[in-house]
Amino acid sequence: MLLLPVGVEFKKAWLNMPKWVLACQKFEPNITIDTNTNPQVEEVRVNMAEMKVERKQVELVTSVGSCVAICLYDSVHKCGGVAHIMLPYSSNSSQEPIPPKFADTAVPALVKAIHQIVGKDSRLTAKISGGGNMFSSLGANHLDIGAKNVNAVKATLDTCSIRLLGEDVGGTHGRRIMFNTASGTVIVRHFNGDVKTL
Repeated sequence: MLLLPVGVEFKKAWLNMPKWVLACQKFEPNITIDTNTNPQVEEVRVNMAEMKVERKQVELVTSVGSCVAICLYDSVHKCGGVAHIMLPYSSNSSQEPIPPKFADTAVPALVKAIHQIVGKDSRLTAKISGGGNMFSSLGANHLDIGAKNVNAVKATLDTCSIRLLGEDVGGTHGRRIMFNTASGTVIVRHFNGDVKTL
């Protein structure tokens, strides 16, 4: 098969091409082949004081400052969930607690939700991110609710016998968290540009 030049050279060659070559040459339209074998994974947003559990492959996405994103993963059944907690303990609330809002209620609620999907034989592990000190510039370290949230999350995970496999906590920047429910990978994008994988 005769290969023809492309671009400007193609035009020149075309004009000077013998007629017998043009008659024999087959031209095919340009075909773009998509070599991406992994289709885009659907993003599911998890808002403040909310939790979501998924068995299908999605990316559970949330953004935190002093709040903490708790990612629980079942490596056997390839599913997991995220809770976006705001405060450490529900006992400090004067109102009836919303489970995902507090560390001490969010973890058990996540565990229960995953068990309802895959059964109680699930083997859960955790990764957490957030807990930034968003008031450090004001010199109000006593208001470091982020550190209190992190400590409460870790204590509750320990109480529930869930192993903590990875964490990206503290600092003074907010974060965007993307948790892949099929692989268990957590990608953390700091608002200062840093990126970490848990």
